[in-house]
Amino acid sequence: MTLLVLFLILALLAAARVSSRGTSPDAVALLAFKSACVGRGTAALDSWTASSDPCSSGWRGVTCQRSSSSSSCVPPRVRGVVLEGLGLGGDAGALAALAGLPSLSFLSLKNNNFTGPLRGVDFSPLAPHLKLLYLSGNAFSGRFPESILRLRHLRRLDLAGNRLAGTIPPEIGHRLRALVTLRLARNRFVGPLPASLEAMGKLAELNVSGNHLSGQIPKRLAAAFPASSFTGNPELCGSPLRRRCNRQRGDGEKTNEEMGRNSHYRWMVVMIMAAVGAAVATLIATALCAVLWWKNKKPAPPRANSRTSSTSASREETVRFDGCCEEFDVRSLMMGAAEMLGKGAAATTYRVFMGGQNDVDDDDHAGVEKTEGESVVVKRLKRREGATREDERRRRELVREMGSWRHANIVNLRAFYASAEELLLVFDYVPNGSLHSLLHENRGPARAPLDWQTRLKLAQGAAQGLAYLHGASGSRLSHRHLTSSNILIDAGGDARVSDFALLQLLVPAPQPEKALQKQDVRAFGVILLEILTGRSPEDGKVDMPRWVRTVVREEWTSEVFDMELLRTRGAEDEMVALLQVALLCAADDPRERPRMAVVAKMIEDIRDRGSKRSKYSASPSQAGCSYESSPCVSEDTTRSTTAASCS
Repeated sequence: MTLLVLFLILALLAAARVSSRGTSPDAVALLAFKSACVGRGTAALDSWTASSDPCSSGWRGVTCQRSSSSSSCVPPRVRGVVLEGLGLGGDAGALAALAGLPSLSFLSLKNNNFTGPLRGVDFSPLAPHLKLLYLSGNAFSGRFPESILRLRHLRRLDLAGNRLAGTIPPEIGHRLRALVTLRLARNRFVGPLPASLEAMGKLAELNVSGNHLSGQIPKRLAAAFPASSFTGNPELCGSPLRRRCNRQRGDGEKTNEEMGRNSHYRWMVVMIMAAVGAAVATLIATALCAVLWWKNKKPAPPRANSRTSSTSASREETVRFDGCCEEFDVRSLMMGAAEMLGKGAAATTYRVFMGGQNDVDDDDHAGVEKTEGESVVVKRLKRREGATREDERRRRELVREMGSWRHANIVNLRAFYASAEELLLVFDYVPNGSLHSLLHENRGPARAPLDWQTRLKLAQGAAQGLAYLHGASGSRLSHRHLTSSNILIDAGGDARVSDFALLQLLVPAPQPEKALQKQDVRAFGVILLEILTGRSPEDGKVDMPRWVRTVVREEWTSEVFDMELLRTRGAEDEMVALLQVALLCAADDPRERPRMAVVAKMIEDIRDRGSKRSKYSASPSQAGCSYESSPCVSEDTTRSTTAASCS
């Protein structure tokens, strides 16, 4: 490490001559970083030379911006360094040179070969501006770097796929309150998940999977993020994982003597309870015999009152499925604050805050819910008119089957309450609205464009969810009312299919469900056309598949696509491929429509081709976002543009 520091000092002295010739003051730090890098990837930095300027000569992966507050001829400053997947290597200390870039806002060294303890790098000088820090896919080791906690403006932090160990700092949620993305997956972190993470009011993506974390997942994190955010931690427990927490865990390990004594006490209690139970059973049997003898002495009741006898179909029952909170019951559900979300033909939908009011602090610096309750969605269905007891029994059997379905791209049923009059279905609350709202709301100058990679990701997720539901139900069930409003967006930005088979609980299918599944496929094709065209099927009541076929037949294919998608360069082939899948799903002849499992595979192939295209693009700083990659620069407020030098 000492030799590396000495080498950096010599590199800085050598590079100091550059600034004397009028080049950018940031060239010194960048050349020092280049000198500290090793490996085959250093050839990718051949454009970084002492005789050129990083902002006017097009250094690879470097973006600059001139200060807008200065009217004089001030040299532009480096705002972004994006060197992803180039095979660069070296000790973690090489990053210390980049701390000499005071205006740096975006740093990404993903998927390289840097090694060594990251804790020794001081990121504090970057605190005034740094918002995006991506260091995933390297071999950094040691404990969580303390200096990162001083980056008060940091919005996205990605340290996944390294060898970081120790505990996650317990104060991380209070120190990095502006974080939107936190990725710590596939490391070696141990200990509990910090409770301070619940204080991150803006956190929309969290992934700590593939570590050695232990203990119970904090309630607010469990309600906001899917199980995939926490999997791969054998000692982590609680919702949304299926692993229940042992309430005695954390009270200290019991000695063999204590365990033996407790075992002895348990056996004594069991024997006493068994004796008491036998005595009570004898008394009850005696009482029953007396009652039966007394009843036989009385005349039989009239047959007209036989309808008052209770049946399994008319009794009340509450059923919880895997992942549901243990304290759930009808009383806690009814006492929670409720907000009506909508009323449809199938059910009335409410958002219920169980365990407290959902007051939210208006302070932008806090943004934290004050209540300890969790949000669930309750759908209230009334009893079918003219339904028999057998109908009600089958209805409850279907709800139990729905509760067994678990997939990352569906809205999970957590519990239900059934009585003679109504049926309450309790689902996960999915926080980020629907695909319909993302595509069609706020169309205007202030709208944030929905990019191609996000649309394709949502299309694949929805296809996988619907394919799973078609298969899990054994081709017996269908959605029967699939629209973009039934595809919800969770906290991780993934699509989740909702309301599957809900109509089946009200009205039995008028035709074989296999034929109705083909109708689902057509409806999904219309959703794909919504994604591609940006048009809603309700606009002008136009048959969208027929309109698209007409435009394509007249060779105006480019007129089909949403104007927001035309900004994405290099993805035209993927758009046309998805258009072909959509038209195949919406074929007039149901026999020509593929199964949803085939549709999901076709969309997956399209995404794979797009990922390879992005991977082999000319410049990492210009490449589009690939599957499970960090967000593009355009997704954030820190847009860097290359500025020309002063004349």
